[in-house]
Amino acid sequence: MFMYEKELSQLADAGAKYLVIGAVALGLHGYVRATTDLDIFPELTSENLDKIIKTLTALGYASRVPVNPEELKNSKKRAEWYTEKGMKVFTFIDPKDPMNTVDLMIYPPISFADSFNKRKIVNINGREVSAASIDDLLAMKKSAMRDKDLDDIRVLEFMSGSKI
Repeated sequence: MFMYEKELSQLADAGAKYLVIGAVALGLHGYVRATTDLDIFPELTSENLDKIIKTLTALGYASRVPVNPEELKNSKKRAEWYTEKGMKVFTFIDPKDPMNTVDLMIYPPISFADSFNKRKIVNINGREVSAASIDDLLAMKKSAMRDKDLDDIRVLEFMSGSKI
């Protein structure tokens, strides 16, 4: 069974519009590395976020921070979280297994619409799952530039044919 298969299948069934990013997306592109979280770049419309929130809560996920996840649908609230707390992702955890987390990117460094048009579609259990393109994964990793991203950047540059 693919890690986070259930979550991705349910999001597909709900008609949610998103891109898988992070290490799980690397795996969908053929480079598997260890991870414990599922990173999602959602379309940040209220209707789409509603589908994602309902899907994750139905699967037993809860907000990591003590706020109602419904607040995600409010763009002013997301901007407030970013400016006041530096929050770029909203994390859902599985209380039964807190190592399982789903991070929703709420302050993206690139355009969702542009990324969605370049996405890679992967079939998981007969459902279409969208992953960010290698070039967009590379752009996001370079934007974050955390220590843990450096190896991923090298791999993505190799996969894209770029010189390091």
